[in-house]
Amino acid sequence: MKFFNKIDTVGKVLKAIAFKKRFPLVATWNITYKCNLHCGYCGAPQCRIPELETAKVLGVIDELKSLGTRFMKFSGGEPLLRDDFPEIIDFCKSRGMDVLINSNGVVFKDKFRLVKNNIDEVQFSLDGEKEVHDKIRGQGVYDKVIESIELCKIHNINVFLNTVISKYNLNSIDHILKITNKYNIGVYFQPADQLYSTHSNKDIHSLFSPKEKDYKQIIKLIMTEKKKGNKSISNSLTGLNHLYKWPAPVKVYCLEYLLGCLIEPDGSVFVCNMFADYQKYLVPFYGNFRDSYRQVKLPHVCNCCYCGSEVELQLLKKMDPKAMWGIWSRFSRQ
Repeated sequence: MKFFNKIDTVGKVLKAIAFKKRFPLVATWNITYKCNLHCGYCGAPQCRIPELETAKVLGVIDELKSLGTRFMKFSGGEPLLRDDFPEIIDFCKSRGMDVLINSNGVVFKDKFRLVKNNIDEVQFSLDGEKEVHDKIRGQGVYDKVIESIELCKIHNINVFLNTVISKYNLNSIDHILKITNKYNIGVYFQPADQLYSTHSNKDIHSLFSPKEKDYKQIIKLIMTEKKKGNKSISNSLTGLNHLYKWPAPVKVYCLEYLLGCLIEPDGSVFVCNMFADYQKYLVPFYGNFRDSYRQVKLPHVCNCCYCGSEVELQLLKKMDPKAMWGIWSRFSRQ
C-alpha cells in the first residue's frame, strides 16, 4: 500500500469517525462455505447458502471499489476451494485493492501457484502445538499450516495468525509465541466465544469456552509478554485489557459498522457474524450491492465484542494511541 494511499485512508477513517460517514474500507466476503475441515466450533460446512456466479462477484467488487473499499478480505469456509478464486482476486488487484485471505492451510500449497501474485496477506488459524491443533482441526493440519507459513515467508507474503483461546489450548500460548517469533509474524488472540453463529450446536459455549479464572490467567500472561516488548502480539495492551473482561458484556463502539461490511456467499450483506442469529439481519442482494449496503443497520442486540482484531478497530473511536499504532503498524506492512 503506497504512502499516499495510507494517508488518504487515514483521512477517510477520521472523517468516518467524526461525521459517522459510512464506507466499506474493509469488505469481508465469506466467498464460500465449502470447507475441507470440520473444526469443532465452526458450522460453516453445514451451511447451504448459494454462491454468486463469477460475473456477479466481479460486479460486486466493482461496486465496492466505487464505495471506497481498499481491503478485500476473503473467508469462508475455505476460499481457496472456489475454482474461480484466482480470477476473483486477480480482478481485485486490477482494481487497486489489497487482498487478504483467511485459510486453514490445508490446500494452500496446492493452490499457491495460482494465487501467489495477488495475495497481500494470509491469516491462518493456529490453536497450539501439533497435538492440540490437530485435535481441534483434524489430523495433519498443523503440519500443513507450518508449511504454508514457510511458503508465504519465502515469497514475502504477509502472515498473521489467529489463536482462539479455548479450554483445549490453555497451555499452548508459549508454543504460539515461539512460532510467531521464529517466523517474525503477528498473532491476534481472542476467547472461544461468539464464534461463527452458523454453528448448529447451541451449546458451543460449554463445549469450547475456558473457565473464566483460567482464561484471565492466560490473558495476564499475554499482557506480561506484551509489556516485555513481544512485537508478535498484535493485540494492543488496551485491547488485551478489554479481552480480560470476558465474558462480561462490555459495550464497545462498533466501527465495523462505519468502516466495514460482511458479505455472504449469496451477496447478502451485514456488519459481521460475531453474534448469535446475525442471519436475521442480513440485507438481501438485489442485484445492486450499493443499495443493499445502504440498508444495513446495526441492531441493538449487539452489545459487546471479543473478536481480537475487531476490538482493536473499535478502540480507534477512543483515539487510543496503542490501538492506533498497532493498526497503523499492521497495515503499513501492506
